[in-house]
Amino acid sequence: MNASLSLRPFPFTWKQFERYWYIFSLCIIIIALPYSKVGLSIGQMMMAGGWIVERFDYKRWVEKMRGWTIPQRMLQLFPLSFGLLFRGIFGGFREFGRRRAAILFSSILLMHVLGLIFTTDFGYAFKDLRTKLPLFLLPLFLSTSKAFDRTAFYRFLALFVLAVTVRSVFNAWMIATHTYPDIREVSHNISHIIFSLQLSISLYILLFFLLKRGILALWQRIALLPVLLWLVAYILLSHSFTGLAISVLTLLILVPILIFRTRKHWLKVALSAMILIIGSWVFFTIRSVVKEYYHVNPVDLSHLEKFTSRGNPYIHNPYSNQTENGNYVWIYVNWDEMRAAWNARSRMPFDSVGKKKETVAFTVVRYLSSKGWRKDADAVERLSPKEVTAIENGVANCIFLEKFSIRGRLYEFIWGFDQYRKTGDPTGSTTMQRVEFWKASLGIIRDYWLTGVGTGDMNLAFAAQYEKMHTQLPPEQRWRSHNQFLSILVGFGVLGFAWFLLAFFYPPAILGRYDDWFFLVFMIISVLSMLTGDTIESQTGVSFVAFFYSLLLFARREKDPLNIVSPISLPDGNR
Repeated sequence: MNASLSLRPFPFTWKQFERYWYIFSLCIIIIALPYSKVGLSIGQMMMAGGWIVERFDYKRWVEKMRGWTIPQRMLQLFPLSFGLLFRGIFGGFREFGRRRAAILFSSILLMHVLGLIFTTDFGYAFKDLRTKLPLFLLPLFLSTSKAFDRTAFYRFLALFVLAVTVRSVFNAWMIATHTYPDIREVSHNISHIIFSLQLSISLYILLFFLLKRGILALWQRIALLPVLLWLVAYILLSHSFTGLAISVLTLLILVPILIFRTRKHWLKVALSAMILIIGSWVFFTIRSVVKEYYHVNPVDLSHLEKFTSRGNPYIHNPYSNQTENGNYVWIYVNWDEMRAAWNARSRMPFDSVGKKKETVAFTVVRYLSSKGWRKDADAVERLSPKEVTAIENGVANCIFLEKFSIRGRLYEFIWGFDQYRKTGDPTGSTTMQRVEFWKASLGIIRDYWLTGVGTGDMNLAFAAQYEKMHTQLPPEQRWRSHNQFLSILVGFGVLGFAWFLLAFFYPPAILGRYDDWFFLVFMIISVLSMLTGDTIESQTGVSFVAFFYSLLLFARREKDPLNIVSPISLPDGNR
């Protein structure tokens, strides 16, 4: 793939065709990242085909065919073609073998292959290997093809931001016109977590283009500002706490690095002030929510009314200290009235299990308590249709109805932690479920600390460990680690874990890319996601990581320094 990127009139030469095929395949992958697993597979298959064709010695094939008679051509066609094909593929792998950093990163797949030694469930193991093929294929294709100049690289980033922005607009329309039990389902064809990572990296791509002088004209930078603001607004609209948290944490990690590296005094002061303001806001917000959560509205428990307005007796449990928004949950409760009133207003029975696997009755009681109301027929009848729908969708507190509430998410976390501490039941809190996943992971690691359980036996190991722990998680929620580093330890032990760390973190040191803006941002976002998720255990996740890792590390000539306020030099023809 040695043709120039510049467009030329038709007809194309064979080398030009190969290059444009490669670029077209790359564009399909970029566009498919926020949309489609099928598109990702198609893009990688097209790139594989182009990579093979590029290495086919077409000139030698033509020369040989010209020197033969027609009978000789018929006899030698397939042997010659296959011989040149395999020779080209062998040459490509030999070239790949000289790319030390790419070989090291792609060896993560080799680690999974060696994990078959300790595997009993080969069906799942081979499925896992197919999922992780991008860890080998994308470094192979991108490191052995001609690197892109800065202008071409920026165009690929612009295409990615465009694809993410269009997807976010479509998702916003879906949120506005459809009802979702869980708003995260709006990105059903790719993981909402992976899309939140794409949103986050898009924000920092746009930030670079907005702040870096010498790339775009002023009017172009002004035009990008609404796109940046829209992506921030979409994160809030879609309740993407993961996207918001990772974006903010990435900023909090980047700012000290920029402070350390910059020589401009005014910039050091501005960045220091920024991190101080953000840090203070986070601290006081958390402090306020914790204080509010544990505040209890005063009630004279010795003089509670005994009957509802309809003459039915209340049940009171003054010994329970469970509260919602400071209101006691288990006082002023009449189950029969609530059941009759609720069943008259909802198609979801009062005594059924809701969409979040919680008893609807319990969600109704918690929601009414959060509003400071009594738990009787009058209270249920006062609920708006919107609130009835919210309760059906598992919303247990009125503050969760806000479009995006940091206070609500913190409150949900504290409630989950409080219930988990008191009862050991993580159901109803995604954060506490992760704690249970991590406990199960650590239990497996203690038993298989050296070599792990193997590539295919992780599901079997987790199922056995949950039974051993007597977990209160329902069977359909007994998932794996939700932490990529723990997943590697479970699967491959400390030996595999050391291999993974070396293969993931050392290649950029070999190539000197830790001081590159885009690669550093990508690494921070990826590592943060791996702390709370199995990022490379799904097709969309492993494709996202393998693609950006390979594109940013192996497929471009120049790097972009971290000092994004200084001008950049572009060749005259690329401006």
